[in-house]
Amino acid sequence: MRYLILVLLIGFSLLGCVGSPSPGIIAPTATFTPLVATATAPPATPTMSFTPTATPYSTPNPALAADTAKRGLARVLEIAGEADLVCLRHEDTDGDAEPEWLALIHQPAAGPRLSAFVLDGEEFYALPAAHPKPGEPDIGLGQYATCELEIRDINADGRPEVAIFGHAEQHETFLHVYVWERGEYRLLGAFRGTADIHFEDRDGDLAEEIIEGHLDTAAPSLAWEIIFTWDGQQTYGWTTDRWAWYYLERPHAYLTHKPSYAVISFYLAVDDRDLPGAYALLDTATQSTRPYAAWANGFASTLRVDTGAVHQLPGVGDENHARVATQVLAWDNEAGRVIARTWEVLWDVVRTAEGWRLTSSTMNLLLEEEMTYYPTGGKR
Repeated sequence: MRYLILVLLIGFSLLGCVGSPSPGIIAPTATFTPLVATATAPPATPTMSFTPTATPYSTPNPALAADTAKRGLARVLEIAGEADLVCLRHEDTDGDAEPEWLALIHQPAAGPRLSAFVLDGEEFYALPAAHPKPGEPDIGLGQYATCELEIRDINADGRPEVAIFGHAEQHETFLHVYVWERGEYRLLGAFRGTADIHFEDRDGDLAEEIIEGHLDTAAPSLAWEIIFTWDGQQTYGWTTDRWAWYYLERPHAYLTHKPSYAVISFYLAVDDRDLPGAYALLDTATQSTRPYAAWANGFASTLRVDTGAVHQLPGVGDENHARVATQVLAWDNEAGRVIARTWEVLWDVVRTAEGWRLTSSTMNLLLEEEMTYYPTGGKR
């Protein structure tokens, strides 16, 4: 019995030690396990899809090109009849973003005549020519079978123009300019010259002027050019004139057989940058008071010179002296700025053994303006 009680006491003591550690034993703390963040992939960026802007022109179908050309040519030849088809273009002539057929035909019989028409689908439009002068034959757009035409915005009004050049006897050149307006092709202007006709942006406004050249029988190497400018609304108007070389070959022979031609030659030489040639057109007395180096330095900034409205004043001078009036347009580069000045100039000229020579001048400034854009080409 004594032993049984002792065993029970020892057992209860051991059970009491299980939940309470002794003060000398430190229970280990729980070990911290760091959490590793798992990187989450960002959501996929959706691929941007761009919708192309629709172009105003329909996408051509190669399979239909041959059929379109065949049907268009057949219809054009039907309209031409017995006339010869000289030129055929398939372009947008009315600004609707769809091409039309533009045809030039020549009728050699019963008086040669060049004419033109536009075929838009099944619609036919004749391009009218200017009326001939009284007593002259009707040659339409020209006498010869030529193919010279342009389809583009010539006058910067946002619409395509149709420009057709023609030629005839006596070195004549014709130009007819049309635009689609109010259901028809309206004739904007008709031009006629004997020394070429061409386009040129003369004043830098991006609307091209029409230059109509004329030969001078008293000076075959020169061309008198009339400058027509777009009025911004309806037509082209004569704004000014100028003199130019008819032939492009250099060097030129300066004409001095008349007072007016001596003045014209002087400004053509300056425009060509032939300053020694221009200086030689001054009389010896003037040269003695103006040494060449100092005189030429006055043109150091000059870019270009036009001279027009040249005429000898009647009743002034005698057979050896004359006075010539002219209007001069000069472009100068002044510190990177292009300044255009229009001058009224009066020249006193004198007859010498070598021809007429310039002595002195008076100048009156008529107009001065800065050009935002300087045209560099076009002039002969």
